[in-house]
Amino acid sequence: MNDHQLGAALRQQVLSDLQHGRGAEGRRLQALAGDLCGEEQIKLLPALRHLVLSAAFTSAASQSPPLSGSRLLPRLMQELEEVFNPAICTRMERVVEGLLDLPPREAPDPPTATMPMPSTESRSPAARRPARSVPVKPVVKTMPAPVTPSVQVPASRGGGSHALLGVLAFLTGGLAVALVGAVMLLQQPPRSNLESPSTPRPSPAPAVTTAKPVTPPREPSLPEPEPTTPPQPPAANTDQAIASVQGLYAALSGKAYNQARQFFGGAAADQFDPAFFNQFERVSVSDLRETGQEGSSVTLEGVVTFAYPDGSVQSESRRFTVDTASTPALIIASDFGGVIKAR
Repeated sequence: MNDHQLGAALRQQVLSDLQHGRGAEGRRLQALAGDLCGEEQIKLLPALRHLVLSAAFTSAASQSPPLSGSRLLPRLMQELEEVFNPAICTRMERVVEGLLDLPPREAPDPPTATMPMPSTESRSPAARRPARSVPVKPVVKTMPAPVTPSVQVPASRGGGSHALLGVLAFLTGGLAVALVGAVMLLQQPPRSNLESPSTPRPSPAPAVTTAKPVTPPREPSLPEPEPTTPPQPPAANTDQAIASVQGLYAALSGKAYNQARQFFGGAAADQFDPAFFNQFERVSVSDLRETGQEGSSVTLEGVVTFAYPDGSVQSESRRFTVDTASTPALIIASDFGGVIKAR
C-alpha cells in the first residue's frame, strides 16, 4: 500500500475501536502501526508512533465525527514538523490526508525543457564575411635575344701552308700509335675460358639430411577428482519453532524482557516492545499450527490472548516466521492477522 492508503487503514481501525466502545489507546495504536507499515513505509514508523501518542491526535479522535475535516491537517502536521525532518514530514502529510479521509493529491508534471535553436545572427563574423578577390598578375613572356653569327676572318696566304703541315703531322702520329697498339695485342696469348673472370664457378649444393620425427613424451594420466556434493542447509524443525514462540510469550507475560530478546530478532524486534506489554496483566499464545516451510524457516499461525488488569480479554490472530537454523529458533517476522474476540 502507498502512504495515503496507510493512513486510511489506520483510520478504519480507530473508527472500529470507537464503535466497539474502546478509546484511541496510544500504545495499542503504536503496535498496530508497526503491523500496517510495509517495507516501503518502515522509515515512517517512528513519526507515525509519535503522532498517535500526541495530544492533537487524541483531540481529533474524540471529536464528532472523529478524524474528519481538512482543518485538522495543519494541527497534526505541526506535531510532526517540530520533531522530524522535511522529507519525513512530506510523506507523512499523505498519511495524515488518508487518516482524515481527504482525497490524495496528485504530483504535478515536471516542466518540459526546450532547447533554443541557434540563430543565423549568432554565426561568427568570419563565416558571414564575403570572400575577397585576389588580382592575377599578367605573365610576360621574354623572347631570347637574336644570335649574331660569328664572322670568320680568312687567314693569310702564308699562314695556310703552315696549318696544312701541322694537320699532316698529327695524322701521321696517330696512325703510328694505332699500329703499335695492334702489334702488342696480337703478341698476347688467348686466355682460357675456364679462367675467364666473367664466368662464375658453380657452388656445391648442400647435403640434404632427413631428420627423424621426434616423438613427444606422454603426459602422465591423473585420476579424475570425485564430484563433491555441496552441503545442504538444515531442514526446518516445526517443534523448535513452536517452542520458541511459546517461550517468547511466557517471558513477555512474566515481564522477563531480557529473556524474551533471545527468541526474536531482525524486523520482528519492533513487534515486541516492552512498553506495549506492560499494560497487560498477562499474555499467552495458543493453537499454533504450521502453514508453510522454506529452507530452514517455518511459518506458524496462532491465537494471542491479552488479559487487561480490569479482567477484560481480547484475542487476536497472528502469523510468525521462525528460522530454525539457530538455537533457540529465532522469530524473524510477525504479522497481525485480525481481532477474533474484542475486549
